Amino acid sequence: MEQNSPSEVKSNGIKGTGSDNGLKTPFLIGVAGGTASGKSTVCKRIMEQLGQADMDHAQRQVVSISQDSFYRELTPAEKLRADKGLFNFDHPDAFNEELMLKTLQDVLQGKKVEINEYDYRSNSLHPEKKLTIYPADVVLFEGILVFYFPAIRDLFHMKLFVDTDSDTRLARRVPRDINERGRDLDQVLNAYMVFVKPAFEEFCSPTKKFADVIIPRGADNTVAIDLIVQHIREFLNNRTRQDHSPHLASGGTSALNLPRGRDESNSPPSASSFRRFSSTTINKKLFSVVLNY
Repeated sequence: MEQNSPSEVKSNGIKGTGSDNGLKTPFLIGVAGGTASGKSTVCKRIMEQLGQADMDHAQRQVVSISQDSFYRELTPAEKLRADKGLFNFDHPDAFNEELMLKTLQDVLQGKKVEINEYDYRSNSLHPEKKLTIYPADVVLFEGILVFYFPAIRDLFHMKLFVDTDSDTRLARRVPRDINERGRDLDQVLNAYMVFVKPAFEEFCSPTKKFADVIIPRGADNTVAIDLIVQHIREFLNNRTRQDHSPHLASGGTSALNLPRGRDESNSPPSASSFRRFSSTTINKKLFSVVLNY
């Protein structure tokens, strides 16, 4: 029987590299959903309720990363099509899957990473504008296709799907793309009908089945967000208690059911232990009833 080395942790039967630098593995939450469903707003509300939004980036316990930062560089021909609204940014091929996977693996190893900011007006990455992600306890990763790529999907300890009806999403996307991204109305509507809507039905919507929690109405669902925030707060409080009282980790009384302390194996908590806590907590709080009320 094959055994993992101290620097490896098992996740859903797939080996994942653990932290070799003494830092803890963050609780990685994927937040998926269609365009303008409210994914980034849900993440923002979570950050606000946890008191993280206005905190210095280097001091945050909870951070948020957008999948949009991993759009791949376009070829000159693709750039011309994109400028005319004729490039499909909702297709999986529009993303740099390899860079996305490598970045999230680095995040899970407690490494500081730098991510290029995406410019929606020029349809390109800012080479000089970078967002620094410092090691954190909880990392939110949001985007339309965060559950589409299997290797990336398997990294998440908890998966949320923001489920908002198509009429609402279109009503949000039109003014956003016109006012914030420099598009004209015809371009926005054409792109939605030709690319966005078909891509949602083919690539995004089917990934809903992978979600642990489905959040109808997005950020308007304050009950759902409150319960998720409570779940994250319990995780943070538990980790703080363990930092001050390492013996709790081996006593079997931890709410998170984390493995033994780092002094024994120097191995981060496994993804399965995170998921056991997520599943148990969600069931206890009747997520399946409350969130779909």
